[in-house]
Amino acid sequence: MLFFANPAAVWALLGLLVPLAIHLWNRRPGRVVPVGALRWLTAGANRRMRRLHLTQWPLLLLRLAVVAVLAAALLGPRWPRPLRRARPQVLVSPEVLGSAAWPLLRPRVDSLRRGGAALRLFGPGFPPLPDSTAARLQRRPAASPDSAVAADWFWPRAAEAADSFPDQPLYLFTTASLAHFSGSRPALPARLRWQLLPPDAAPRPWLQAAARPAADSLWLTIGRGDAAGSSFRRQRLAWPGQLPQQLRAPGLLPHQLRPDGAGFVIQVIDSPAAAVPVARPLRIGLGYDHSRRTDLRYVQAALRAAAPALPAGLRLSTRPAAQAAAFAADSLDWLLWLTDAPLPAELRRQVPRGLQVLHDAPGPGRAAPATVAFDDLSEATTRLLRRGAAPAGTTPRWLDATNQPALSWRRRGRGADFYLLTRFHPQWSTLPDDGQLPALLLTLLDPPTGPARPEARSLDARQLTAGSAPTTAAPAGAARPGFRDLRPWFALAAGLLFGLERVLASRRLSRPAA
Repeated sequence: MLFFANPAAVWALLGLLVPLAIHLWNRRPGRVVPVGALRWLTAGANRRMRRLHLTQWPLLLLRLAVVAVLAAALLGPRWPRPLRRARPQVLVSPEVLGSAAWPLLRPRVDSLRRGGAALRLFGPGFPPLPDSTAARLQRRPAASPDSAVAADWFWPRAAEAADSFPDQPLYLFTTASLAHFSGSRPALPARLRWQLLPPDAAPRPWLQAAARPAADSLWLTIGRGDAAGSSFRRQRLAWPGQLPQQLRAPGLLPHQLRPDGAGFVIQVIDSPAAAVPVARPLRIGLGYDHSRRTDLRYVQAALRAAAPALPAGLRLSTRPAAQAAAFAADSLDWLLWLTDAPLPAELRRQVPRGLQVLHDAPGPGRAAPATVAFDDLSEATTRLLRRGAAPAGTTPRWLDATNQPALSWRRRGRGADFYLLTRFHPQWSTLPDDGQLPALLLTLLDPPTGPARPEARSLDARQLTAGSAPTTAAPAGAARPGFRDLRPWFALAAGLLFGLERVLASRRLSRPAA
């Protein structure tokens, strides 16, 4: 059956009136033949000239056919092709092939393949997966949950599969490990059926942090994860008399404590995993003057709130700016300088040796309301009410919504100078009141340095179906029709008819009139 893609173009058939009108009115004048008694023939000739009648029928029909074929081409004629079935695609991730669940899934996959489905690897390029390759991957031992997960994110990979196999049913089998589901969830078509498999096993407990709060003790922070989340516990060990020394804790792989420069590190024995540094109490000094007494109270409260999150706690000492030279004997890690007074020379000499100094904004500042989204804290914003100017030669660390620096810094040897372009005062910012100051100081004064913990949580299967994009594709195994476009053939026919019409017209013009 013939179909038309643009039925409204049927009005183009009115163009058939054009060659008909031209044919009727474009008449050649007859040849004058002098005969006798012309006065008897003139009236009859005029009557015959006034009658409209059709002549040159072949030429007229050709012209009408050219216009009709062109009008039919505008209608978009299509001829249905034989129905063909959409071939399903079965995509399997490498982790599934090496898991204990693959033998249980194999009968279902084989059933889909007998129905015409193609088996492919859920990876770059989606290569076909012959039985020999699947058997080789199945014999390969599954990756340890403690190992780092390759940056193969399933969300963009699934969207790529939907684009690579349009209008084809997709069956996707992957693990539910949350480590593979980074980023935003795309809109996936309903023809993609995704089955999640739980991980074979939870990762082994891992060493998250280590601290030496006293000379005779070692505290280990041990993490444990499962599909629901992660939990941590602390365990105290006696500081060994000789180093290096092997450490053992319940559920934890054997570790070794060894010296590393001026400190100590703990690392899994015979493993390339990153070493965990042994932290000591963070030593922080607070220098202030009388104009910053309100700022001092807020900072002291925030540091006390952040102390339990530090592996070894902190040691806080507070002195007026006039007595700040005594800080030189405390071997500080950080100095928070809450005063406009210059830094004493004894402390300036300690900055290249590793001291880090945080200066607040000097002077009265200027009113410049802005919002800051700290990149170290997720969804954390604060309001700046007044600000100072960034010193020349410093690099911005935090930027506000107007792309102006809120914190800048400059490295000096092993230490650095940080310049907060506001103050810890309610008239300068909302930091004292919005509850973010402890976490903000923690990320600045003690950034994480240990290895990234393994991700053991699983994705909720309900997130796979929420917000699926509507689709008009046929269901699995259903036949999908195809059409052959006939417009090129109609155009070719119109061209041939027009050429034939020109040949006949040229012969008519070259023939003398009777």
